[in-house]
Amino acid sequence: MSVDRIIERLRAAWEEPSAGRRQFNSAGLPPYQPIAGSGQDQHTPDGIANPLWEAVRWMPAEPYWHDATALQPTFVSSAFGKTTALELDAVGASRQHLATTYAWSIISPGDVAWMTDQLGDRSVVEIGAGSGYWAWQLEQARVNVAAYDPHPPADDNSYCKAGPYTTVLQDDATAVKHHQDRALLMAWPPYGGKHARHALSVYEGDLLIYAGEGWGGCTADDGFYELLDAEWDEVSVAPQHVTWWGIHCHLAAYMRKDGDR
Repeated sequence: MSVDRIIERLRAAWEEPSAGRRQFNSAGLPPYQPIAGSGQDQHTPDGIANPLWEAVRWMPAEPYWHDATALQPTFVSSAFGKTTALELDAVGASRQHLATTYAWSIISPGDVAWMTDQLGDRSVVEIGAGSGYWAWQLEQARVNVAAYDPHPPADDNSYCKAGPYTTVLQDDATAVKHHQDRALLMAWPPYGGKHARHALSVYEGDLLIYAGEGWGGCTADDGFYELLDAEWDEVSVAPQHVTWWGIHCHLAAYMRKDGDR
């Protein structure tokens, strides 16, 4: 499904009285709303394409229980009646469809601006790039990115079914050794996977940008977080990062504690 069709159907759902919108969200706070038009909306700059964000901002969202100031996109079945929810799911208005079509971690215009500020004039090497969506967003902001993933997008790839959105070279975590002068980017490494730990152990530079959960979460393995705690300091957190409801995605920059190896 095209993102335009997803957005069209979501916008119509908000406007139709027959949509049967639920009056209260799961925290008992009224009501569900889209990020679009809210105080937390972020507008994609002219000339930039970010179809994932354009769809996400029209998904139903609610404040998460631990932070009532931050809207998080949630399930259409939570916000709309059964008929409308089924119609929305059929056109691809779901986290699963958007994640496997674009990226598992949402990248907003504010995230791109924050990352370019952290990078300065540095280039990036991305390990586990999937569809290349995050690399594509940075490239549109004129950041040079060398992106790698061992598994190209395919119908039988449960993580990544569409793309690539830019050049993604087929290689594993060891590819980082060819780009030690670049900042290392990893976005939502698969749960229990070893490639995030492997990439970080091979990397000799001093700047890591990481999007994912923490200890005990749904990304990477314990070895990655052990290495992160032992050798790196968090120096900045993306202030406008949006994450799916119930998902504790954290976008942050880390500096090596003792500089370059």
